[in-house]
Amino acid sequence: MKLCVFSSDPLYKYHRKGEIKPRYWNPTGMFERVSVFTFCDRDIAPDKVNTLVGDAELEVIPVGPLNPLRFPAQLRLVRRWIADIRPDLIRAHNPWYAGLLAVLAGRRAGIPVLLSLHTDYEARRRLERRPWRHRLLLSVLALVERYTIPRADRVLCVTNYLTSYARRLGARSVEVVYNRVYTAQFDGVRQNHNSRPLILSVGRLDPPKDQACLIRAVVGIDADLELVGDGVNLESLQSLVAALGVADRVRFAGNVQYAEIARRYAEADLFVLATGYEGFCIPVLEAMASALPIVASDTQPLPELLGDCGVLVEREPAAFRAAIEELLAAPERRVRLGEAARVRALSLDGATMEQREAQLYCALVGAK
Repeated sequence: MKLCVFSSDPLYKYHRKGEIKPRYWNPTGMFERVSVFTFCDRDIAPDKVNTLVGDAELEVIPVGPLNPLRFPAQLRLVRRWIADIRPDLIRAHNPWYAGLLAVLAGRRAGIPVLLSLHTDYEARRRLERRPWRHRLLLSVLALVERYTIPRADRVLCVTNYLTSYARRLGARSVEVVYNRVYTAQFDGVRQNHNSRPLILSVGRLDPPKDQACLIRAVVGIDADLELVGDGVNLESLQSLVAALGVADRVRFAGNVQYAEIARRYAEADLFVLATGYEGFCIPVLEAMASALPIVASDTQPLPELLGDCGVLVEREPAAFRAAIEELLAAPERRVRLGEAARVRALSLDGATMEQREAQLYCALVGAK
């Protein structure tokens, strides 16, 4: 079988961030060929990212940058490629540009389209604090969402929380498959050799993740804070660290390769996240698989993922500081929370989700 994918980002960005995950676009190895359309003029060589498709042949097809003025030409190009490839299934990773191309090309060719939703775009619009031009663009894209979501043959949500958003926008058929985290990679064995407790947070350094809240929260706490990730807020966060006088206890680790991330969790004593909105939040599930106690903002879908296996607080420094201090003073509770989180992560293991995703693909292909 053959799959065509419309990726949200060029593959070189996934490679740069270290997010090259096994069989991401080929669950259980069901496809022989995977063709990925990416929005750039030139993308990475397929052999650099072939892990994404397992043993399948990977074809990377750049169709040019995101540009509404180029959309008609890109649609014609995509339709020609799909007519040549003759895939069994098309998958798009967002309901905007990628999703619109996918449903227009798929419907013309009579090929089923699976649209995956990785965040609540309505919530994202409410919380955005970027310049007005960016917010205006998001408002225009809301119209695109209302076109693409009802026209997909199936909508895949990465959490139950997102299903209400999908149905509000007219999704005909909705399935939930969590993003894959393979618990075997995160054995939960601590490797702590730190002189002080180590608090870990993993995520892009951008406004919705609110690492500034965490930096302010650790002022006065005898512990180190490690921030894994990169993004537009790096310089402002570094300035905040200097202004608060905590440069000796807050370190910026940058992007960490997927193959190396488990070690970072194993070295930590506590995981924290102060995000304003999420679609899924893979780092939380990775921390759970690592048997780490977790303090996180009470923001969906984190309550769905954590259940009663973590501490949920308001997204403000005082609340995080109180929860962190309480857990650092209670090692036995940290162990209990970590063990419960590990058990919860095992129930959501990547192997289970991979099988579920493959079954969804087979059902769609069989319904052609």
